[in-house]
Amino acid sequence: MNDFADDHDELSQEVKPKNIKGGMTRLRIVLSRWWLMLIFGILGYVIALYTLSIAEPSNKARATLEVVTKKRQLVGSELEQDKLRMEQMMITLANKLVGPSQLTKVVNSPKIQAIEKAVPPEFSFKPKYWRTKEELRYRTAAEASTPEVVKMITGNLQISPRPGTSLIDITVTHKDSTTAVTIADAIMEAYLDSESKRKSGGTTEAFKILRAEANNAEADLEAARRAMSAYNAVMSTNTLMQQKSDEIIKLKQRYKAKHPKLVDAVSMEEELKRRFRGEVNSVLNSPSELEFWSQYRDQMTEYEASIKKAEAEQSEEAIEQAKVAEANWFMLVQRALSSRAGLLQSRISTKQALYDTITKRITEIDVAEENDEGEIKIAEPAYPSGNVQIDKYTRLVQGSVGGVLAGLALAYLLSLMDYKVYDVRTTEEAIGLPCLAAVPESDVFDIEEEWTNVLEAEPNSSNAEAIRNLRASVTLLGKAERHKCLLVTSAVPGEGKTTIASELAAAFALSEQKTLLIDMDLRKPRVHTLFPKLNDSLGMADVLAGQTELGKVIQRTSVDRLHVICAGSKAPNPSELLQDDDIAKIITKLCEHYDRVIIDSPPVLPVSDTRLLVGHVQTVIMVVRAMKAPVGAIMRAKELLQQADAPLVGVVINGMKQKHMGAAYFGYRGYGEYGADAYGGYYEDDRTA
Repeated sequence: MNDFADDHDELSQEVKPKNIKGGMTRLRIVLSRWWLMLIFGILGYVIALYTLSIAEPSNKARATLEVVTKKRQLVGSELEQDKLRMEQMMITLANKLVGPSQLTKVVNSPKIQAIEKAVPPEFSFKPKYWRTKEELRYRTAAEASTPEVVKMITGNLQISPRPGTSLIDITVTHKDSTTAVTIADAIMEAYLDSESKRKSGGTTEAFKILRAEANNAEADLEAARRAMSAYNAVMSTNTLMQQKSDEIIKLKQRYKAKHPKLVDAVSMEEELKRRFRGEVNSVLNSPSELEFWSQYRDQMTEYEASIKKAEAEQSEEAIEQAKVAEANWFMLVQRALSSRAGLLQSRISTKQALYDTITKRITEIDVAEENDEGEIKIAEPAYPSGNVQIDKYTRLVQGSVGGVLAGLALAYLLSLMDYKVYDVRTTEEAIGLPCLAAVPESDVFDIEEEWTNVLEAEPNSSNAEAIRNLRASVTLLGKAERHKCLLVTSAVPGEGKTTIASELAAAFALSEQKTLLIDMDLRKPRVHTLFPKLNDSLGMADVLAGQTELGKVIQRTSVDRLHVICAGSKAPNPSELLQDDDIAKIITKLCEHYDRVIIDSPPVLPVSDTRLLVGHVQTVIMVVRAMKAPVGAIMRAKELLQQADAPLVGVVINGMKQKHMGAAYFGYRGYGEYGADAYGGYYEDDRTA
């Protein structure tokens, strides 16, 4: 067992509890507290309803102005200067529209003075249905003073030039939709002398010709690209096929013909060849490619006929002829593909250059004319862009989403204080040990009558695959004789160690290894419940007490090559039976007759039995149930095992995504209760995996 010294020293470095959850893991933890988001979402919805009851809905009206300029041809630095001048013109115009003197003219215009609902009622925390008619009454523009109306318009007016255009949007927000439209129109009319339609500029004959040429060039370019895309798949498959061929050559230098790696590589190459032929046939039948491939079709047909003829004869000479014909076929097709792909790529480059030249000329003509003097015209009269119904629903959605986000933030804060493990990454980073397997949460391990191992019950399930992964991980630890005796334990009860030990034992037995499963959990044995046909009256406790011989307690099971030793009679103090000399002799004797000896031991934290056993085994595996024991409990169990010089090689994560359980000390509730009922019934927290 000293063979584990170097690896064990490296793994035995203490890892302090820390926040070890990555992005996706933390997201799952946060989403598991969905009820917080639901509560806060409902609360946000209620708050939104209240805000709707105390505030008048807002309505928006938007009008659009256009800066029309006379164009002239610009190039180089002149074009950049013209763009800068246009931006400055737009900003200047926006500032003029919101100037105090300009807004005063707007307020004094007859159109504004005729507004009945000019100044909305003052804000109040009192809901609308509690207010009086006077409190809800709008004042007319004639009743309010000019500065008051100007202030109201200024606070609800937004002038914004549209980026990259010569348009300016005038947006007015008001409680009344009609008033908002009237104000927006009045602002434009006060600034402009008259309304005019957007001037539509004509296009020259040269511009029309260039546009038609650009459309034709674009169509030709798209056709060439479509043709090239059909060849991309074939060329990609050809590359993969060549890579696989090179790989087979290297494998043939290292392995014999029937080696699994070489067989898999040859099978993959054949699959790639079949896919390659199918893609080539698809290209051959393309209407646009019939003319090109006509020059190769006869020779390809000749090679294909030779291949079929040689394959039909089934002689060694015919097989060699078929291989030569197939190689010639592939060589011909690959040469033709390379030629056609190069031709299409050249055509794409030529068409792209022509298209770029035409579009560049169109752009030059399009920007050739500049504005010498800007003229402001109405591009679009004012129109309402919002209504009461949309504003109401938006407010409710905002309240609900805001509440959900608040609940999400609270759930995130709670996740920062959650130190349980959830997946492979969190477990490995928490305790510094590799994960040998991760078993998903499932009812496949639930026992109704007699236990049936998952590899036979549901061989295609994810749980069966997890057990296979565990078996493979143990096998890859090293030579079988160095890992013949394995001990499976856990930090606290209820983590599924017995089920994992039984499934692992069955997995080794099914792989034609003579396996023995020993129930050393003398305080709360469970292995005999998985095999109800076994006699559990005699077992390891009786052997250790000298009441029976070892050979009499070994029993066969329904799984071929799997034997079991039950815990046997209840012992008042099992730790007194675990004497070093007796344990060493028993394990040594059993290892001489079995390929694998798997021991199901008690949890580490409640009792000391496991620490008395680990010095006599070659490999220790710890089972950790996801979202159950906190990191502190797992690390404490690891520390105790290391103090006992246990050859701890890794962990098995069990019950992925299961809800976590309460805790008192290190995440374990009631250490002293474990196995306390020495002569009574069993506890229920370890009955499921």
